[in-house]
Amino acid sequence: MRLRRLAASAAAGALAILAVPAAASASVAASPGGWRPYHTAPWTDAPGAVCSFGVAATIVYQHEQFRTLARYPNGDPRLQEFRGPLVVRYTNTSTGASAVRSLSGYGWFHYGAQSSIRAFVASHIGVTVPVGNAGFPAGEWVISGRSEVIVNSAGTISIRLIHATAEDLCRTLG
Repeated sequence: MRLRRLAASAAAGALAILAVPAAASASVAASPGGWRPYHTAPWTDAPGAVCSFGVAATIVYQHEQFRTLARYPNGDPRLQEFRGPLVVRYTNTSTGASAVRSLSGYGWFHYGAQSSIRAFVASHIGVTVPVGNAGFPAGEWVISGRSEVIVNSAGTISIRLIHATAEDLCRTLG
């Protein structure tokens, strides 16, 4: 599972935050239903945005799925469930050093008011935390175990390790 970039509106205007898969909410039918495929796209972090160096993430293998369990009256997803394998290669774009990590897992994502998100994860998740975040240190994180990831309406990311470990790939690849 991977928390992805998503444009969200805030009272002060639009801002970029790290959030749950936007494509999942756009590609599901209006009524709750069965499991649907979900595909994580590769991504790149610019030097200094997350790590002191650039990070390129490429998908090695994936077979993720999601389903919408509850919706708001306007049809937007309120609660979604994600599962399945996702394996990613992270590469330091300056040195070429790389590491392959499993982000395979199972989790529930609750979309709250004003673009907030609360994710409960039972296995693995990748979270990109930008420099300047107040809720958790910047890094390209791989969380393994039970955790909670919260993105508030201002875009601040907080991670609570319930019974989990956290690897900062900025350190691993640095």
